[in-house]
Amino acid sequence: MERASKIMYTIANIFNWILLILAIAGIVCSILSMTGVFQVPEELAKLGIGGGSLAYSIIVAIVCIVTICLVRKAKANGTSKGWDILFIVLGVLDWNVFYILGGVFGLVARR
Repeated sequence: MERASKIMYTIANIFNWILLILAIAGIVCSILSMTGVFQVPEELAKLGIGGGSLAYSIIVAIVCIVTICLVRKAKANGTSKGWDILFIVLGVLDWNVFYILGGVFGLVARR
């Protein structure tokens, strides 16, 4: 179960990197649409593309960076029950099933 937990954490970390790249792209596109460089269709402009999506993209990027740093720290120091519980909570907050499964597998392995 310990190996399955590490594999789940690795998969979740890969998805976090992908999400970080998409969040950075969202930040860039939001800034470009707010400055007028990037013309947004009128239907999308009514949905609030710009400031709202910029704030959302910044929050997602910050959460991804924090989670990636925590995973690296946990791998360097060795995981424990505390780390597994933290990653279950982060998995629920991020809606990342791989963090949840990794935490559950880690708790079962340390039982």
